[in-house]
Amino acid sequence: MEDQTMKGYTLTTGIAVLLMAGSAHAQYGMAGCGLGSVVFQGDNSTVKQVLASTTNGTFGTQTFGITSGTSNCTSGGVVKAEREQAAFAEVNFQDLKANMAAGGGEFLSSFATLLGCEDSAKPVLAKTLQSKFETIVPSTSTTPIEMLVAVKKEIKASSNLATSCTDERAIARAEGKVMTLAKR
Repeated sequence: MEDQTMKGYTLTTGIAVLLMAGSAHAQYGMAGCGLGSVVFQGDNSTVKQVLASTTNGTFGTQTFGITSGTSNCTSGGVVKAEREQAAFAEVNFQDLKANMAAGGGEFLSSFATLLGCEDSAKPVLAKTLQSKFETIVPSTSTTPIEMLVAVKKEIKASSNLATSCTDERAIARAEGKVMTLAKR
């Protein structure tokens, strides 16, 4: 019976965290993000931060929050944008590899959008990834995440792509905002 009560309490707490996470945008304190930052929001006193840290450790919500982007564990949409990029790479890995090798395609175009690339940069990205394909996917054991990291490295290495495919644009897209950046 006590086990049932504890499960019910844990489930109720989890649901409450998820419901509160969407509206909790305030900066968290020294204890970091997680359930504790939601429960003790706005109070940076030492006692409250110790309680927040204990809450995070007891319920294991900090790890969940970091990986899911909830419970104040997000930095301006970065987590959401990166999660979408990784999920897209995982689900469409074979098609992305084929598009990269061919120098273009629907999957690569959509991937470029998730990476924050302007439409005008997509052909440049496609040609760059085609020419660097052996570096980006060096073996049959290359994982989708390794490919994603390599693609981002190539974007940063290209002065043209680095200004046309930006994290800010990817974050704005992930948050559903329309964003135009002035060219420098």
